[in-house]
Amino acid sequence: MSKISYILKEMGHMIKKEKMYFIAPILILFAIIAFLAYHIGPAIIISFIYAGI
Repeated sequence: MSKISYILKEMGHMIKKEKMYFIAPILILFAIIAFLAYHIGPAIIISFIYAGI
């Protein structure tokens, strides 16, 4: 778990230092999608792709 916390700290530091605040919502969205794909399974993601959503 320490690697994940280190990565999150470094990303937060980069966002603050470079003033790239628009990246934070994009990263949060990618994290939510990755979490759902891992726990629900890829079948539900594929159905959304075919539905055009």
